[in-house]
Amino acid sequence: MGQQKSNTIGVFFLSREHINNEENTGFKYVEIILDKIKDKNYDLIIFSVDSDLKDKKKYIDICSERQVEGAIFIGLEDTDENTELLRNIDVPTVILEKRVSGKNISYIGSDNEYGVNLILDHLFELGHQDIAFIKGPNFIECSKDRFNAFYKRMTSLNLYKDSFVKEGNFRLKSGYKATQELLNNDKIPTAIIASSDSMAIGAMKAIEEKGLRIPDDISLVGYDGFEIGAFLSPSLTTVYQDFQTMGIKAVETLFSMIENKESSVNLVFKPKLIERKSTKKIFS
Repeated sequence: MGQQKSNTIGVFFLSREHINNEENTGFKYVEIILDKIKDKNYDLIIFSVDSDLKDKKKYIDICSERQVEGAIFIGLEDTDENTELLRNIDVPTVILEKRVSGKNISYIGSDNEYGVNLILDHLFELGHQDIAFIKGPNFIECSKDRFNAFYKRMTSLNLYKDSFVKEGNFRLKSGYKATQELLNNDKIPTAIIASSDSMAIGAMKAIEEKGLRIPDDISLVGYDGFEIGAFLSPSLTTVYQDFQTMGIKAVETLFSMIENKESSVNLVFKPKLIERKSTKKIFS
């Protein structure tokens, strides 16, 4: 690239069908990233990329056409094609929540395996063994990671049951439907882990409609740590991801790559368990 500085950062936000609601964690990053980039007096172009982009060349072309000096990708779908395309990107790039390595790529993510194990430690300590899991869609890396962590730990303890696993899409309604299915089993779980807070809120409604009480009849845990969890009744035990820190770190990392020509980094943050009122000890 010539000496022309465009002072523009591209933020690629995937994918349109997952962002039409406030339930999407990507929005948490966007707010923070917008603020931080404005502080630096850079312009921001936000691209919403459909998962079914016919012309997959798109992002790299856009970067060069618009002469963006750096790019941030949020919520990339987990396909080999995406991974390949990005690996060869020639502007400094930060990717949130999908592991891709390349010479100009920094990765910032949250340790999903650690997060799920925090939940399991908590539930085991309360005496739960019949634990159900509502997973997110398979094409999103963090949902695969969360489910794999659950599967690995439960299998190693001989506690894994296929009928206790349902798939949702991170939205309220999918958590509701998955929980209805779980509660129609002959044997019902004593605890349900939903791999997003939104799905946990959907689960609450299904549990209440069945005439069961949380946590007396069934314990419930979410994932993400959205603020709304504290205001539910009962308040939601969940794993908190620090979107604030991760968003700020994404921008700082990008600028150290752009301005100081620093090399790329991999940063993985450890989430925290927030114990609230939706889980309870069971006495067997």
